Amino acid sequence: MYVITFYSFKGGVGRTMALVNVAAQLAKMGRKVLLVDFDLEAPGLETFDHLRPPKPHPGLVEYVTEYRSTWRAPDVRDYIYSAGSVGKKGGQLWVMPAGRRDATYQSALAKIDWIRLYRDEDGFLLLEDTKAQWEQEYKPDYVLIDSRTGHTDVEGICTRQLPNAVVVLFFPNEQNLVGLQDVCRRIRSEQTSGLEKYIRLHYVMSNVPDLDDEDRILRNIRERFQEELGYQEEDVIIHHYPSLRLLRQAIFVLDQPGSRLTKEYRHLVRSLMMYNWEDRKGAELFLDDYPLFTLFPDKRFGLPEPPGDPLDQIAKNFPDDEEIQRRVNEKRRRTRTPG
Repeated sequence: MYVITFYSFKGGVGRTMALVNVAAQLAKMGRKVLLVDFDLEAPGLETFDHLRPPKPHPGLVEYVTEYRSTWRAPDVRDYIYSAGSVGKKGGQLWVMPAGRRDATYQSALAKIDWIRLYRDEDGFLLLEDTKAQWEQEYKPDYVLIDSRTGHTDVEGICTRQLPNAVVVLFFPNEQNLVGLQDVCRRIRSEQTSGLEKYIRLHYVMSNVPDLDDEDRILRNIRERFQEELGYQEEDVIIHHYPSLRLLRQAIFVLDQPGSRLTKEYRHLVRSLMMYNWEDRKGAELFLDDYPLFTLFPDKRFGLPEPPGDPLDQIAKNFPDDEEIQRRVNEKRRRTRTPG
């Protein structure tokens, strides 16, 4: 189970749209995907036709409320519904929504004090139990979390405790640059303090105008983002896409498979998969590119590197796969420093 959070400091960058399309593409490829709506103040996953439940369904707000009344982690299956299969390869989607969004939703949400939950009510252990239940009950290949924008009480849960990776979506302007500096710093700090875990950051410039950059405006601000956030290149640039289908919240990888927007989402899927070395296709994609410098862009900035040797980890994950073992050994020979 590989957990990826989609985060943006400001709205208007198509964060939820990107998450839903990534989920649908992964399912088309035969993966089992759980989508979790942690944007509790402005939830949106269930507004997509393909993800809409037959009737309002309890979710995270009711789940946490039940825990705070019983002091026992509820059965996560009561707060997740199936969104059906996708494609012909056995792909499956499930959704853990924010909640029913009925007359009691806002009052229930207002009563959840996330700081107190963590400080006094074992909230950290609750979310660890939740994550374990996801894996035990559904065995998803991927969990995609939609996080609220800005600095919030749940930001640390979504961007540090739960994920293996965080997709940082942003429009290239000063507000996003200033806001993301602290967020990225805190995520990276988890490797050497706090949870002591490495969280891979993926940078996605989104809603970018597809115009000539004769005055180098976009190029200059891209260079500022790269330098100040500490990365070499964006995983993908998602361009502004003027289409009335957006008003219907179409899932482009399903409804418009030949569109430019779909191609950009597929590029993002590739970038995400290649660092999930428990996914055989991801391991293959990584080996295709290894040892390109872009695999570890943080090195240029003196930032923490992923622990362990990736080739060792891939080999360990597929001990009986002759093709993977052959390719790993081939990469080792080619990259071995001459004695």
